[in-house]
Amino acid sequence: MVFDELETSFHQWGIGRYLEERKTLLRDYPNIIEEQRYYHLGLDIIVPYDTSMFSPLDAEVYKTGKEATLGNYGGYIILQHDVNGVVFYSFYGHLKTPQMVSVGEKIKAGQKLAHIGQESDSGGWFCHVHVQILTQAAIDDGYLDWGYISPALLPEVETYFPSPYFLFKY
Repeated sequence: MVFDELETSFHQWGIGRYLEERKTLLRDYPNIIEEQRYYHLGLDIIVPYDTSMFSPLDAEVYKTGKEATLGNYGGYIILQHDVNGVVFYSFYGHLKTPQMVSVGEKIKAGQKLAHIGQESDSGGWFCHVHVQILTQAAIDDGYLDWGYISPALLPEVETYFPSPYFLFKY
């Protein structure tokens, strides 16, 4: 349905916004609704299956994996960045597996690191990549795999999950 809408509108890609409220979309995931975590912490870039992904910045691969549970990330890669002494992490979910990169590998800006997964690679979701920024505080406090936040934690969102928009050039 999403790709039919893109085709009808003559767009090649779509976007799901940072901090978008998604209570209706997540109604089939009772754990998220129960925890009231329905504000989206990343950007969803909607593109066709197998589209190449490139690193936006120099990085080191911090973690890779695959969550097999329906509704989760499926294949994912987490990159660690150090920009002018500020360390942060970028998270990429719903990726084709196995991964093209390994933990500890140094990645250059513009280097291909993954391909967009399909439903079997992406926790059952349609083809897209979830891009999110995490701080060291988010890692330390156990929020590594959170893609949504509750209204109660919204005042802390910049402490843990700053906006990912700076990674994109329009």
